[in-house]
Formats: sequence, structure tokens, C-alpha cells
Amino acid sequence: MGRRKWTAEQKMEIVLAGMAPGANISAVCREYGILQPQYYKWRESFIQGGLSALSSGLSNREGELEKELKEAKALIGEQAMQIEILRKKTNWGRK
Repeated sequence: MGRRKWTAEQKMEIVLAGMAPGANISAVCREYGILQPQYYKWRESFIQGGLSALSSGLSNREGELEKELKEAKALIGEQAMQIEILRKKTNWGRK
């Protein structure tokens, strides 16, 4: 029998079940058919993910988009300067 693949939502459900007041980790692990080390690994990842989300203002994707926007603005500015230089050299657009 192969290993079971758990979705992020299923892992979160299991971790939250174990974090409930009065929860018995052994019982939670038996109920879901996982080993305790796996539970603790998921719980640590869950907590670290929450800390990352709360400490940084932007998600990774938002950070990537901000970087792309900054690069695009720099490129547009550079091209605008090149157009202005060409206009001055050729007197293009002047009557």
C-alpha cells in the first residue's frame, strides 16, 4: 500500500484538532492514521507559516509582483528618456 497524500486543508484540520484544548495527540494521530512525529512536523510548519505571514507585510507572490512592477517602471523611465533624447536630436514633433 502506498503512502497517503494529505492536502494542506487536511493537514490543517489534523493540526488544529491536536491544538484544541484538552486534545490528546496520541488519540488524534490514531484517529487520522498518522504517526506522532508527522503530526509534530506539520504543527511546526503550521506555526512557522503563521509567524511568517504575520511578520512580513507581503506574501512571496506579492513581493515578486512588487519587484516586477519596480523593474517595469525603471524600464519605462529609461525608454521615456531615450525617446526624449531622440526627439531633441531629430527635432521630431516640433513645428
